[in-house]
Amino acid sequence: MILDLIFARKEILYHYSPFSFFPKPDKEKIFQHSIVNEIEKYLVDETVQTLQIDVLGEQHFFIVKFLKWDSDYFNLPTYKLLYVLYAHKDYKILKSATKIFVQDFFKKKGKYCFSEIPSEDIFTIQALNESGFKLVENRLTYYLDLKKYSYERYDVRSAVLEDIPNLKRVAREMRNDYDRFHAETVFDLSKADEFLATYIEESVKGFSDFTMVPSTTGVPSDAFLTANYLFNDWDAIGEKVSKMVLSSVSSETCKGWYLKLISEMAYHLKSIGAEYAFMHPATTNRAVIHTYEKLGCKYGKCIHILTFTS
Repeated sequence: MILDLIFARKEILYHYSPFSFFPKPDKEKIFQHSIVNEIEKYLVDETVQTLQIDVLGEQHFFIVKFLKWDSDYFNLPTYKLLYVLYAHKDYKILKSATKIFVQDFFKKKGKYCFSEIPSEDIFTIQALNESGFKLVENRLTYYLDLKKYSYERYDVRSAVLEDIPNLKRVAREMRNDYDRFHAETVFDLSKADEFLATYIEESVKGFSDFTMVPSTTGVPSDAFLTANYLFNDWDAIGEKVSKMVLSSVSSETCKGWYLKLISEMAYHLKSIGAEYAFMHPATTNRAVIHTYEKLGCKYGKCIHILTFTS
């Protein structure tokens, strides 16, 4: 039943894959691995709810995952709406089903839910908007072909535990007012700052595969960039790709180091066998996007982050 709904909107759901940006992708492998297989895993995950809502004979499945770490940190039950599955093209029916979902799922006060939806799924975006979800962030995917990457080299190293106080301070101070945690009105700004500080601490301790900092004499470790190798996805999607995740650079002590870290991380990922790297800048971060384009990165896709708080 659910499998039928997945394939009914295959062309749209494909864009939910984090790997949908490749210029010449093996779409079948990517769709099977990062959409079909992932949804099948969610269906047997105890932290995931699958809510079925039927309207005028049309089935809809809202797949929602409970995020324990986020819930504990913000002291707010936090969920992620992963997918809305349906097989029709009637917007009024979709909107009706979405309104029922919102009424039922958020009946209990004090729930927070967000969803990351690609631009291509415009009907779902509109239905969620009309049902009370609000837009808090627009995010892009840029990608870099590492096979032919060449740029000036810089001195960098892997972050160590002794760097953590510096990195946490920079993460707090270099606030991005347009990311979800700071643009979302339900979060206290200082709590959001501390969330990112905690994230970089855990990244150095092993949450990320690699955390890079400057290693030039006289330059403090007031800048960082993390990456995940994604080895487990390579064979499944037919591409050797890694992800640059979180970065922050002190504008006072490490000016100019954002470009340097991105470039050196490209070389690092290339050295471990990756052929592509991708990253997720906010649409508002023009300086970052300019840096990516200067290094040869290309636009891949756009997603919209919507939230609902009961």
